[in-house]
Amino acid sequence: MKNTINFYILNAEIIQRGKFMNTSPSGSLCPYYYLNGELHPLKYGSFRKDREKLFAIIKAEEEFIQQSAGLKNRLIWIDLYKTDLTPEVMYNLVIHIYNIRLKISKLCMVGCSIMKRHAVKKLMKKYIPELAERIQFFSDPEEAKRWLIGKGQHEIIRRFV
Repeated sequence: MKNTINFYILNAEIIQRGKFMNTSPSGSLCPYYYLNGELHPLKYGSFRKDREKLFAIIKAEEEFIQQSAGLKNRLIWIDLYKTDLTPEVMYNLVIHIYNIRLKISKLCMVGCSIMKRHAVKKLMKKYIPELAERIQFFSDPEEAKRWLIGKGQHEIIRRFV
């Protein structure tokens, strides 16, 4: 039921805004409309150990984001479920975030273990300290999306009552 509600909200918002659905290189709707907010999901999940394919998608997303208009206007949600976060992958991910940092308004990651969260945050403190303090990590994708658009669970319930 919850997903059905979100599906209708998403479609209604796209129709209201009169925008067509575009996809980013990772296959995400871009922008992805969620509760009146525009998100930019980066689907880096499900690559398991296929680093070459992951790095190719990261590079393509980076170029896609760099070519977009504006600065500090992206609410970015990075999906890392089912991707093996080796030190090499984490380093490349942080360098990728560094390269798009001027486009990022808010940033969160979903789907990495607590140990990997600490490792990513440590790398970010070294290379991008200004974002390291503001990044959030989530295990629940819905909670991550609500945080990005600045709406807690109580605000969403009030909207439907």
